[in-house]
Amino acid sequence: MNRRFALALAVVALLVVSAGCLTYINDGGEVANETLDAEPPQAYDFATDRDTAINLSTGTRYTAVYNVSGVDEIRFYRQTPYTGDQPFEFEAFRYQYPDGEVVNGSEFRARGGEIDRTPDETWVRFDDEMDGGRMAISASGSPRRFTTLTYIEGSYVVTLPPGFSTDMPIVGHVSPRGYEIETIDGRDQITWDSVTSGSVVVQSYRETDLLVFGVILVIAAIAAVIGTVYFRRQLEELRERRRQMGLGVYEDDEDDE
Repeated sequence: MNRRFALALAVVALLVVSAGCLTYINDGGEVANETLDAEPPQAYDFATDRDTAINLSTGTRYTAVYNVSGVDEIRFYRQTPYTGDQPFEFEAFRYQYPDGEVVNGSEFRARGGEIDRTPDETWVRFDDEMDGGRMAISASGSPRRFTTLTYIEGSYVVTLPPGFSTDMPIVGHVSPRGYEIETIDGRDQITWDSVTSGSVVVQSYRETDLLVFGVILVIAAIAAVIGTVYFRRQLEELRERRRQMGLGVYEDDEDDE
């Protein structure tokens, strides 16, 4: 019996190790050109004066433009509580040269740039002839709870979708501190003059959502009142039954009255 148990443990261990090796192999290597050359969900704003400009949408994807002047490489990754660092996945890669020329991912590679993925990160490396440009990507993200690591140090701007806000506490939150909010063309823009480490977090809400939150709170309050009244009625009925049966009432019950 012990031999069978030991054999079973050995088989399980072998499967775990094999799965880990396969994961390492499958997660490594270059990102497909088809992924990098995909069309972005909206046009990239290369004209931004911020080092990182993030444009959120009401859909499931956002766009980000990075000033990579003086940067040799960028490590894109996401942090997870149990499995450690994981590669950050993106698509619709574009690189803009200082003269304004924009190339897609496959052309970026053809000119000496590199985009590789390992089990822990996605690397973007720039050729020596690519100094002074900007790069742009599209990735998955929701305006209701958006988080990004500080891949590039410097000034940041996050533009919310039309009708979204962060003004209301609890449902709205912005981090780090030291930001300013300005409304331009009906959209709130959150800006930081300098972000050097950590992450940028924006939790926003659609202004019409406040009505839904209010209705939910009212229903919850009504349910709490009804529940309390029902409980007290049941308690009174129980006391009355005890009196009728001649069992009396506990002192604690009398004190509650």
